[in-house]
Amino acid sequence: MASDLNRRRFLTNVATGLAASAATQATGSALAAEAPSIPIPDSQTKAAPSNAGSQPVCCGSAAQIIFPCSGSADVGKIADLAARKLMEEGVGKMSCLAGVGGRVKVIMETTQAAQTILAIDGCPLQCARNTLEHAGFTKFEHLCLSDLGMVKAKTPVTDEAVAKVVSQAKAKLPKAAS
Repeated sequence: MASDLNRRRFLTNVATGLAASAATQATGSALAAEAPSIPIPDSQTKAAPSNAGSQPVCCGSAAQIIFPCSGSADVGKIADLAARKLMEEGVGKMSCLAGVGGRVKVIMETTQAAQTILAIDGCPLQCARNTLEHAGFTKFEHLCLSDLGMVKAKTPVTDEAVAKVVSQAKAKLPKAAS
């Protein structure tokens, strides 16, 4: 339904633009200033290159990609903060786990091109691991905060907790910065 509405709007705008352009040519009036014509693609129109525009920093390629499950609990926040700290330190690039779940093309391609993938889960539900596996990724490192003694809804979000996760994550990554 939305696409039909958009198509109608587009065609209305094109028709208005063409009519204004024709009226301007015929009468020399200023109608074109009110409703500028919209160019219509033809055989001479070239498509924009597939790499047109730059990708956002979060969506570009990286040797090591980090996917935290940033769940709603305290351990999700710790996983998220640890991933951000790893990114700030240049260890890897944090990426969007929801993008993998949604099969967003640029995120899927970036993930496939990564040399190393690290999933950081806060709790035993292992949402990051499951999301990657359901998307077809089988070769990745995995860190679960519950394996580090952190318990969902009982672990305060502290710098020490984040540092512990960062340290364990670096140990799992082959080219981790010290």
